[in-house]
Amino acid sequence: MTLRSTYHMVLRWLKRKIGIRSWTSFKANTKRKVNKRIYRKSYSTNDIIELMKSMGLKKGSNIFIHSSLDEFYNYSGTVDEFIDAILAEIGSDGTLAMPSFPLFKNNDDIFDIENTPTAAGMIAEVFRRYPDVQRSACTRHSVCAIGPLAGYLLDEHQYSETCWDEKSPYYKLSKINALIFVIGLGKHWLPTATHCADSILKDEIPYFSLLFQKKIITQIRLLDKSIYKREYYPVGDVYRYATYRHWGKYIYRYFEKSKYIKKKISNLTVNVYDAKYLIDRSIELGRKGIVIWLKPKPLKKYFAKNTG
Repeated sequence: MTLRSTYHMVLRWLKRKIGIRSWTSFKANTKRKVNKRIYRKSYSTNDIIELMKSMGLKKGSNIFIHSSLDEFYNYSGTVDEFIDAILAEIGSDGTLAMPSFPLFKNNDDIFDIENTPTAAGMIAEVFRRYPDVQRSACTRHSVCAIGPLAGYLLDEHQYSETCWDEKSPYYKLSKINALIFVIGLGKHWLPTATHCADSILKDEIPYFSLLFQKKIITQIRLLDKSIYKREYYPVGDVYRYATYRHWGKYIYRYFEKSKYIKKKISNLTVNVYDAKYLIDRSIELGRKGIVIWLKPKPLKKYFAKNTG
């Protein structure tokens, strides 16, 4: 038995002994327990909206929000109050979107646009159920949105070859001057739209084609209850790996500071990205062999352009 296999065997034994599902969740929960002793100052809906306004939120804004309600433990309001306040702030000319991907382990599971819950957190799930909110027909990385540009963002997602290509809501965020807020997910958390670089470059640079090896067929129940079968490249067809620390270095080393703003209210981290800059810069860096992944390892030989 090798030292590496012994190490992993010990880790598995510890997980069973302690009764945890993963080290990532264990570390997050431990950190949260410590932070609850340090950060006790409460904040209101108005407080968080004012903070977001200082980061670019305004009337007519197009906003995409990633969030974790677990980190809102000092928040004195409710999820509905938070969503209502954002909708009131952006007004009728603004569009609000959030991730609404389901948690499926089996490719045979049917994704029901109207009824399948999202695994993107409680705030996103409450938003999904709001009146007039629309949802894109993408099994692995669906998006919900409301506002005048919701249709533009969502309507072509069912025809995407990947979850993040030119037809996806994520890529289209770059076309509507959207701001991407990341709330409660840590100061180094990169938005899903960063993965657009993987999709846009997959036919151009061999490294990115490694990420999309095999297409699958999934089934989607549309609003009229008909079943739509979709063939596309899934998210997890190869093993991808990165760390928050690696993402932090990626951000600090290669992003303009004005395009990535981070602030904090009590314990809650609030970051905002300019969507167009985030996506365009990620594509630019990808062409130079600078990626968000540690695995697959970005070896130089994978970054010669495809000529076929």
